[in-house]
Amino acid sequence: MTLRPLACSPPTWLAAIFALFYFSYGIYLPYWSLWLDSVGVSAHQIGFLLGLSMLARTLGNLLVMNQVRSAAQLLPMLRLLAWLSMLGFLGFYGAQSGLALLLLMLLVNFFYPTLLPLNDTLASRYIVQVQLDYGKARLWGSVAFILANILVGQVSERFGVHWVLHLLVLALLGLGLMSLVPVTPKPQPLADEPAGERLLAVWRRPGIKRFLLIVALLQGSHAFYYGFSALYWQQQGYATSTIGYLWGLGVLAEIVVLALNRRWFARLSARHLLALGAACALVRWSMLGATTELGWLIVAQLLHAGSFCLSHLGAIRYISCDLAPQVAPSAQALYAALAMGLMVALLFALSGQLYPVLAGQVFWLMAALVLPVFWLLRRPLMAVPSCTR
Repeated sequence: MTLRPLACSPPTWLAAIFALFYFSYGIYLPYWSLWLDSVGVSAHQIGFLLGLSMLARTLGNLLVMNQVRSAAQLLPMLRLLAWLSMLGFLGFYGAQSGLALLLLMLLVNFFYPTLLPLNDTLASRYIVQVQLDYGKARLWGSVAFILANILVGQVSERFGVHWVLHLLVLALLGLGLMSLVPVTPKPQPLADEPAGERLLAVWRRPGIKRFLLIVALLQGSHAFYYGFSALYWQQQGYATSTIGYLWGLGVLAEIVVLALNRRWFARLSARHLLALGAACALVRWSMLGATTELGWLIVAQLLHAGSFCLSHLGAIRYISCDLAPQVAPSAQALYAALAMGLMVALLFALSGQLYPVLAGQVFWLMAALVLPVFWLLRRPLMAVPSCTR
């Protein structure tokens, strides 16, 4: 009897890929600055390193994803980025100060965050190829993100902040190993599908710039929340544990929407999802600008399911269903680099300048950023549907 290698179906395999990546991201995003502090990097230097890292992330998203010209390249690229990311973080055991630390931060952030658009590009391919339920696969990433927040917080408190690096390397090792597990069917081009388009060609497509401006405003409006909500609420008298529960509540609301995506939102177009996301964002940021009462904070956090999740689902639906399949990799790269990266970074910097003067009133600026979205969505996004919803 011959032994067949272990193989996964696309939904199971992608759920595991999302879970392992977002577990690592749930370590990196909140705790990496603490690790840098633990090895003697000053607060000013941490800010400098994170700012340069955001630039490296934007360049990585654009340059690496621009090399993906075919669905057949997706799996090899995933494996390459996963192992390069793990090896990059292994380098921090020997480089914890000076120029070596700077170069390693730039290198890691060139490769590691590019797994975000690559994973979503894989999901977009399987939405077309096997009618994947994106929400049910992606929700395991959100679950893993919360688990990482809780686990790493407890482990680092008990055994030391150096465990942040240990657990991050282990998570990326798991991702690298999972990327080697065969998936059946593999991502593959559709019949007579042309080669993937380069970034510049996709940028020139009708409707793309309007789409990118819409999602940049929606995702960018979260910048002040990501960067300063915890500090603001702490200064309003809320305990750190309460703030943690509020953040967790937002992710839990996101998980519910992802789980019910196909049942509740399958018939909605990308335009409708983006409009719903904009409405939730406008209400959410206005609410947070107007009050810090706990009851209203809870309601505002539940609206994360709309402001972020519906907006993201709308973007994924546009890329996977309203664009030709060969456009998806470059479109995902532009979405990740411009909307999820550069726009958030610019607004984060602006928020940092305004917060000492305006404090929580900066939320009103975030609400104002959402208003042009309704005008931009006044007519349908120019698209040619390529898959069923």
